[in-house]
Amino acid sequence: MYIQALKKEFITEEYGVQMRRVYQVDTEPFHPPFGSAWAIVKPGETSAPHVHHEHETFYITAGGGTMIIGNEEQKVQTGDVIYIPPHEEHALRNDSTKDDLIFITTWWE
Repeated sequence: MYIQALKKEFITEEYGVQMRRVYQVDTEPFHPPFGSAWAIVKPGETSAPHVHHEHETFYITAGGGTMIIGNEEQKVQTGDVIYIPPHEEHALRNDSTKDDLIFITTWWE
């Protein structure tokens, strides 16, 4: 069994959101074949639009907003799962004025 305690130093600002990678690169006793993190988009904010070569999935765990992939926008809410193909620009906007939008992201080759 491996349990990773939450430490403040693991929380960073990436892509314009607060993020905590689930497995810290080069500090874990194993290296899974995927990357993962949980992230918080603050009310009224949008993650920085970006592109990468990996496949990615977002799991919305709290709140709601708008998922933007390329030129397409779609409302998302708690419980939604979003697949993002490689090389597609994407961002997640929190449409709330008071509640955080929290999601878990997993990416792989």
